[in-house]
Amino acid sequence: MARFAVTAIATAVTLTLSGFAPNVLASDDARIAELEKRMEALEMELIEARDAAKKQDRVKFSKHSPAPELVSRDGKSTLEFKARIQADYVDVDELYTGKKTETYEPSHKETGIRRLRLGLEGQFSRLWEYEIELDLAGNEVDLKDANVTWEGWDNQKLTLGYQKYAFGLQATQSSAHQIMMERASTDVFSPDRALGAQWRYAGNNWALSLGLGMEYSTLEEEDWDKDELEFVEEVSYPETDFYTARITWAPYRDNNNLLHLGASYMNLEINDDVGELRYRARPATRPTGRMVDTGKFDSEGAQHYGVEALYQYRNLLLQSEYVAAKADAMEDPDVEVDAYYLTASWVITGEQWRYSRKKGAMKSPRPAKSVSEGGWGAWELAVRYDKANFIDDNLKYGGDMTDWVIGLNWYLEDNLKAQLNYVYAEGDYDRAFEDKDGVDQTDQDTSVIQARLQFNF
Repeated sequence: MARFAVTAIATAVTLTLSGFAPNVLASDDARIAELEKRMEALEMELIEARDAAKKQDRVKFSKHSPAPELVSRDGKSTLEFKARIQADYVDVDELYTGKKTETYEPSHKETGIRRLRLGLEGQFSRLWEYEIELDLAGNEVDLKDANVTWEGWDNQKLTLGYQKYAFGLQATQSSAHQIMMERASTDVFSPDRALGAQWRYAGNNWALSLGLGMEYSTLEEEDWDKDELEFVEEVSYPETDFYTARITWAPYRDNNNLLHLGASYMNLEINDDVGELRYRARPATRPTGRMVDTGKFDSEGAQHYGVEALYQYRNLLLQSEYVAAKADAMEDPDVEVDAYYLTASWVITGEQWRYSRKKGAMKSPRPAKSVSEGGWGAWELAVRYDKANFIDDNLKYGGDMTDWVIGLNWYLEDNLKAQLNYVYAEGDYDRAFEDKDGVDQTDQDTSVIQARLQFNF
């Protein structure tokens, strides 16, 4: 629009000048004054045209995302669409699940949508951010994020509302940027999304997060009005309160090397109306039940401690976490369980995982030459060893689970990824269970082949 205005103005100037032939000039001074006046007017029109072009609402596109970003005239407000679609195929061997390992699950195959996230995010009044996200997988609507963030302080953010809390490396990292299809068993100890507040500070090579969250449940009172035959009251109350802290440090970072260290803590306080706690884990796949399960036990709270380390040299990445939980079992002795994993990743085509110092987390590699550009995208080979120890002398149920996961990832585009995982899992139990043939067992093993196609922006 501005270019058109400039062209029109230049044409007008040319026509104006051409009208001043020497044979029609009655007075040179008068004509020159008139010409200068017209030139000033045209110059003002040009400035106004440029300003008008700058103040128009704009639509921006990034080469890394198909989603448009809408920008207001004054540049203070933005709106951007985001989505994450994960379509899975899973082939699971037979296994036994449940706290007593009493549920027999035969071999089966499944296809389905693991995640279907749709959301909006952006900025308003220049110093505020907002985020709204829903998950529509499983024909249900599940709220994931609904919050606002204040950015008026240097290197700091304060987020208020329903949100995800920083705890550990893989749990803090988005599900769109995981090496394997499913997180390791340390994720069991991470807090769920909840309503609350979280403050974050990002230094040159370190970051700190402090959070306070409250998980709410609905207590359905069996309270009916006998005359009106209608439900009287439904009460929402805090099920748990928790406090979180996570600190990360990248003491060594250059184009070829990255060393990341971190520690996390969570204090969990359980409402007296609940008074129960439970730890359980699946064998690195979603469609099955839990292979190890402590069952519910009386508890008034717990403390979770985690440490993490990551080293990346060019296209080779090593990552590990350890998380321990100490649960206050009221009148009984404390319950202690833990889990850890080791992951190694090699991006065969040479790309690197990207590091965010503000979040202390990684993002998937971007292919040097995507399929749409005539290349082969980026290819990655990975392996993970995962151990969950849910056995304690003060627990009636529980067990140990060991997972080996081999993964192959193909990054076709910046936002399109295909994954293939093979999982081999073993379970060991202090308490014997009866298999489908009526034989007592104290261990089991199973295997899973699963694949995923993911599109996100």
